[in-house]
Amino acid sequence: MRWKEKLGKCPIPAWLFAVVTVLYCESLLHLWTTKIFAAGRFAAVLAFAMGFGGVIGLVFSFIGEKRWGKWACTGLMALLTVFYIVEYFVNDAYMCFMPVNTLLGGAQGVATEFTGIVLHLIVQGFWRIAVFFLPVVLYALLAAPCQTRWRTRGFLLAGVIAAYLLSFGIVKSVGTDVERMDVSYNFDSAVRCFGLHVGTILEQTHSAVAQNTEVEFAPVAPPPTEVTEAPEQETEEPPVIYEPNVMDFDFDALAQSEGNASVAAVHRYVSTVTPTMKNEYTGLFQGKNLILITAEAFTAEVIDPERTPTLYRLATQGIQFRDYYQPAWGASTTTGEFSNLVGLVPTTAGMCMKEATQQNLFLTMGHQLQARNYYSAAYHNHNKDFYDRDKTHTHLGYDRFLARYGGLEGITGVFPESDLEMIDVTVPQYIDHQPFSVYYMTVSGHCMYSQKENAMARKNYDVVAGMDHCEAVKCYYASQQELEYAMESLVRQLEEAGIADDTVIVIATDHYPYGLERSGAWRNTSDYLAELYGVDSYDKFIRDHNALIVWSGCLEGKNIVVDEPVYSLDILPTLSNLFGVEYDSRLLVGRDVFSGESPLVLWPDFSWKTDKGQFDAQSGTFTPAEGADVDEDYIARVKSIVRNKIDYSRQVQNLDYFNYLAKARQ
Repeated sequence: MRWKEKLGKCPIPAWLFAVVTVLYCESLLHLWTTKIFAAGRFAAVLAFAMGFGGVIGLVFSFIGEKRWGKWACTGLMALLTVFYIVEYFVNDAYMCFMPVNTLLGGAQGVATEFTGIVLHLIVQGFWRIAVFFLPVVLYALLAAPCQTRWRTRGFLLAGVIAAYLLSFGIVKSVGTDVERMDVSYNFDSAVRCFGLHVGTILEQTHSAVAQNTEVEFAPVAPPPTEVTEAPEQETEEPPVIYEPNVMDFDFDALAQSEGNASVAAVHRYVSTVTPTMKNEYTGLFQGKNLILITAEAFTAEVIDPERTPTLYRLATQGIQFRDYYQPAWGASTTTGEFSNLVGLVPTTAGMCMKEATQQNLFLTMGHQLQARNYYSAAYHNHNKDFYDRDKTHTHLGYDRFLARYGGLEGITGVFPESDLEMIDVTVPQYIDHQPFSVYYMTVSGHCMYSQKENAMARKNYDVVAGMDHCEAVKCYYASQQELEYAMESLVRQLEEAGIADDTVIVIATDHYPYGLERSGAWRNTSDYLAELYGVDSYDKFIRDHNALIVWSGCLEGKNIVVDEPVYSLDILPTLSNLFGVEYDSRLLVGRDVFSGESPLVLWPDFSWKTDKGQFDAQSGTFTPAEGADVDEDYIARVKSIVRNKIDYSRQVQNLDYFNYLAKARQ
């Protein structure tokens, strides 16, 4: 008992406990989640952590000297430590950090529905949890109430100021990270560059500023005029003059009459955006049926002429996209759905869809075709309330949303559920109601990728058993095989009904198969994603390269090819033009790929790719495409465009901007 009494009387100041614990947790989080270590960034994380620890230490210096203060400090620091632990496991599963509002909102469904994975993480990662909690446990066991002098508090305050000054000095010296606090802010990048507490502060600050302060969009210099000699023509034909794809909005007038300065700023920005033009493909699909599919964890690697002949047919006999990307927007499936359907950058991560449906989304294909009296329905073969789809998807322009346990009968209760069953159950519901607009969110390709934990991998394993891949990759292919069978059934039913030429099928993924990355969450001891891609290592440009399918029976044999970079935000404007609906190209972030507008693919961390090269915002380096001649003015111009598009998307979501436009249309 005597040794316990001595341990219990150890005079550990509460302020020192706070400083050490914050430093410790920030260091662990950074070192355990950083793939490429950078000394400058780690130094900035440590310096910011010292400042934040000092702030908490000042508070604890008053609490810790109370009789109950030790336990209050222990409890508060335990809660903070849990925050670091949660972010570690979130990053382990999704390869990104998520803001608090996403963790409490959009991600809570993941935790409740995948309880087994959560429990596995706790068991497997218990040693990491224990290591994170080490300072808290030691303080609880060893510390006793301890008085703090005012002079000590003065030194502590001076240390806080010095630590933050040092932090900003380090960030400025790193160079590429300075913009991540302001014009190029992104929560995931901020955590990696400055630490979790700074990322959280910046998230709240930027959200408040976006809602209450007029955003200054970056000025964009016009591109240099290229002079080309017109080719000689044997016969002179008058050039076809196309009109812009715009709606009847006078954004300058709207800005002048708007009392909300932030909304007026967005009006002024949109007025400066050059609209894309109608073209020879405008109205190609006018009046046709649309089946729009977001395919869970789909990749271009799935498509094979022998193993997946229907997907191969759809990909090669429709519009062929040879350089397509689905950026990893963060927060898993819902952000991918958002980018495909809404055509904006999902700047609010896992909350993007919930927040977007609070405004009038009149530009979605669902709403555009619904206004033309299309029969409309949205389907999902997993639970109806996952990501609150039962509340959001009817707001996307679909008269009904049916899912498992939500009106969709005939789906076997396994996980993941069958895409083929969903197609066979639902097609009879709408095939005789033409024209129709239908949306599917599939689930068969969902991780985990093992026969034990993936029902579709078990069902279709014989198809992939002979493949020269590890077990996890084979199970991934087996799970995606169910999508092939679903598409085979869908095309067959359309052809039997005689409407294949009058129906458009669009398939895009929600995200790359992160369930194959090295991760404790998905129980992968190696990076199986590299094996799937056939590479030794990869960056975001390789990881997010994917396939986009746009097919109709009427396209077969026409050989329409798009070689330029295309991404998920281009889907909505391209379909809007192909279906000949009235839309305003200035209000969408992407472009109609047939409009002649310069291609641009952007990532949430402000990286980008064009036909002239790619820019990695993490390293600040630009890699030109082969044969491209690019100067610094071009790079600066595209960086400004990317910044404006992301800021615009953020403002649309924060201000419910489309509600103002809907009111103006009345």
